[in-house]
Amino acid sequence: MYCVADSGSSILTLPLAATPQALCGRVLARGPAALLESSKPMPGQAGWSYLAGPPAAVLETDAQATWLRDPQGRVLQRWSDPFDALREVLARTALPAGARPAGLDFAGGWLGWLGYDMARHVERLPVQAAIDPALPAMRLLLCDQVLAHDPATQRWHACRSHWPGLTDARDDAWHALLDAAAGPAPAATQFQAGALQSRTPAPRYLQQVREVLELIARGDLFQANLSHRLEGRFDGDPFALYRTLTALNPAPFAAYLPLPHGAIASVSPERFLRLDGREVSARPIKGTRARGADAPADAQQRAALAASVKDRAENLMIVDLMRNDLGRVAQVGSVRVAGLFEIEAHPSVFQMVSTVRARLRDGAGTADLLRACWPPGSMTGAPKVRAMEVIESLEPVRRGPYAGAIGYFDAAGGMDLSVVIRTAVVHDRRVMVQVGGAVVADSDPRDELDETLAKGRLLLHALREGSTLPLR
Repeated sequence: MYCVADSGSSILTLPLAATPQALCGRVLARGPAALLESSKPMPGQAGWSYLAGPPAAVLETDAQATWLRDPQGRVLQRWSDPFDALREVLARTALPAGARPAGLDFAGGWLGWLGYDMARHVERLPVQAAIDPALPAMRLLLCDQVLAHDPATQRWHACRSHWPGLTDARDDAWHALLDAAAGPAPAATQFQAGALQSRTPAPRYLQQVREVLELIARGDLFQANLSHRLEGRFDGDPFALYRTLTALNPAPFAAYLPLPHGAIASVSPERFLRLDGREVSARPIKGTRARGADAPADAQQRAALAASVKDRAENLMIVDLMRNDLGRVAQVGSVRVAGLFEIEAHPSVFQMVSTVRARLRDGAGTADLLRACWPPGSMTGAPKVRAMEVIESLEPVRRGPYAGAIGYFDAAGGMDLSVVIRTAVVHDRRVMVQVGGAVVADSDPRDELDETLAKGRLLLHALREGSTLPLR
């Protein structure tokens, strides 16, 4: 047993032999569960997976305010600004880390998602795009009970913590989670999805790209990340969709998050921000090539991306944007580029990735870091505010979770967030997938549209095929 400093917290090694998805399936069979999974561990990226059962509280932002509610839905506190809410709840739950197995970075705290439209609490933006569906702008679950999986040892660790004033003992919930984890595997579930249609038909998207090119030519902006949403009917179990997505497109930042009347299933390859102590890292992705049909074509595509002047320019603009955002809350002289124009291989595409690092200055906290960098720069363009204005004027519906972030805020102060891309949102028997790309001065409209479809190819394939996969 590992014990943390707080007497209400402990970490136990469990005698379980199951994959994160198999264990999540067992817990889901008895109630709600959320999973952050490294279905494709990568060097320097996420490695552990974290499964949480029913939350002890929910922090949620709607059109009126940000609310902290207990499991029965009773309001515990209200804020007008979600970043102020984050600051307060993170300070309230900052328990000592104690002794943990090496690599266990989330032993309890807040887990969930922050939507792109949190930007409206950072900048004054026009109101033009439709809100559909009316999902929260932020939804975080207070996880006082977490099952953590170490891929190196294949061991499970059960983490329990107590937050005075926010949770009671929750002994029944703790024992129920452990019983579910040790229980039998449920029957495999299924889903079906109807044909997906874009909210922005191809001719309109091509015209939007041309409009952005005109703005760039006039000097209005340098880059805009333009996206479009595909959606269709959905029947069945969203977790079956998640299992299919991870089978086709394993990713370092896979996530399954419950929603009222649906779920979010994400296979993101991109880290937004990681905070470890006072050290911050960001890994923006800009630059994409579809994988080749065979080894020679694959190598050719990789080399073409590495040599692409256009893709390097896209990437460098966002690196500079991230350096500027981090500079608002970093120690002077600490912002640095640790890696530039690196090529990563993913199941359907090659991506160009860079790494920016910084050290938080004294007095700046997690909420300050998020406010300074929100929304992810790789999903907006440059200059950031002008790009967001252009996005609002062209895209017909608000982005919702897309282009926001998914991840955790650990009780000891750590944070790891992915960018919400390669993600399906299921809500009220509808599934939504959003895809996009950066438009720069030498963009070709048809190439830009083709790039968006290449990024979404495996997600769309998963939805077309449906699933009867066994839990693995």
